[in-house]
Parts: sequence; C-alpha cells; structure tokens
Amino acid sequence: MPVSRLLSVAQVSAKLQCARSTVRRLVADGELRASRISRRTIRVSEVDLQAYLDGRANVSAPATASAKANGATR
Repeated sequence: MPVSRLLSVAQVSAKLQCARSTVRRLVADGELRASRISRRTIRVSEVDLQAYLDGRANVSAPATASAKANGATR
C-alpha cells in the first residue's frame, strides 16, 4: 500500500479554499477523516482528502442533474 502524504489543517484549507475552522469542523463532524498527532495537531492524508472531495462531488451531482431537469439555471 502506498504511503500517503499528511497535510496540515492550513494546507487542507488552502486546497479546499476555506477557513481553517471549516476544516476543523469537517473533522469534528466526521465528514473528513483525519489523524490527531498530538493534542493540538491534526493531519489529513491526501488519500482521505481526495475521498472527501470525491464524496462531495457525488453528493452534489444528483442535485445539479435534477435542477437541470427542472429547467433551473444559474
């Protein structure tokens, strides 16, 4: 099994283009899998970040498709 690079909360927030607090909330809510290295240090593997992004894309796809079917535009 390949070794995945571990990303800091700041690195994940930059990739997701969101606040660090949002990343921490995603981890706390169990939406984004992470490892706690110490009491104050959280790391997210690139594999888990990609899984989160893939899952998020799959969740939003049906809503977009149904919106198009109903004639909605942006």
